[in-house]
Amino acid sequence: MRQLQGFRVQLSLSWLAKLVVPVAAAGVAIAVPAEAASTASPASGPAQPSPAQQQPAQQQPARQQPARQRPAMISPLLGIAPKTAAQAATASSTCARYATGAGWAGNGYFAGDLVTAAAICVAESTGDPKLYVCDNAAGQVVGHGDFVSGQPVKCPAGTVSYDRGLWQLNTAVPGAVSDSCAFNPVCNAKTAYLASGRGTSFAPWSSYDQDVYTPFIDPAQTAVTRLTAGTVTSALLGECLVRAKQAVGGKVVIANCGSGAANQQWSVSGGKLRSGTLCAAISATSAASPGVVLRRCASQKIQQWSVAGRNELRNKADGKCLTDPGSSLTAGTQVKAAKCVNAKNQTWWLP
Repeated sequence: MRQLQGFRVQLSLSWLAKLVVPVAAAGVAIAVPAEAASTASPASGPAQPSPAQQQPAQQQPARQQPARQRPAMISPLLGIAPKTAAQAATASSTCARYATGAGWAGNGYFAGDLVTAAAICVAESTGDPKLYVCDNAAGQVVGHGDFVSGQPVKCPAGTVSYDRGLWQLNTAVPGAVSDSCAFNPVCNAKTAYLASGRGTSFAPWSSYDQDVYTPFIDPAQTAVTRLTAGTVTSALLGECLVRAKQAVGGKVVIANCGSGAANQQWSVSGGKLRSGTLCAAISATSAASPGVVLRRCASQKIQQWSVAGRNELRNKADGKCLTDPGSSLTAGTQVKAAKCVNAKNQTWWLP
């Protein structure tokens, strides 16, 4: 069974006192975590106590922890959740589709990043990409509606910020995205994915912190199980399988997840990784570690892949496993078929 690799952090709502700022103007650029291939990787666990925190109470300095150690609340207030099972099922289908497209990994059953992200999306927005929820200074929801392109958001007097789209991106957080991004489901999803530290923390969402998302895990899992297209993600954090060129002979390489780009999307059927009429295949059967390229989809073993071991993708022609050579984490590196050794750089999660 796939194992949950995320972690959980509980937050209080004391941040609200700091959140009361004017509503951010549309068009502000987003600030997101560094790319996975950079030298600085997103935190993959709870913040560790500083040396001062580990001292006895009487020796601790009388000052607060820097604010930068606390993740910004992307969605500070609870959104609009489904009221019926049918609504939850429809919302789950929408949320799962955009979550896998952004790069959340399907690394758990009734758990894991992809299911959790989809369930949070359902709890926050009922899968409505145009939903906005208005917040006042007291931390209360004072209105909501659906965004109409070319028209202003209609929040009542006293509103200090509003939450937007599938993952309810707030306007008052530092580096808030524009309305044009927040109400676009692809842009909303990739922004949320990066804000989650590429799936390492869902603490920025109030529906997660308050366990409001949990009733939607079942329909989210059902929707994820039915997926036949999305990203192919690696156990190496933030790494996705990408087509360098959409053409016969084009290399299959790795790149940072989170772009939502078309070249990161794959359909999975008949044991093949497909992109239109092209399929991922090993370039040769005689080489020790053949590269993976695109070929015209055909009934050939070199294009057949099966899930084996710990989520390895094993090629039917030579029995070797899809591999990021040397765990490179370098965008543009061609993946290869190498001897299966049950390693992290050979672990992949399909949509």
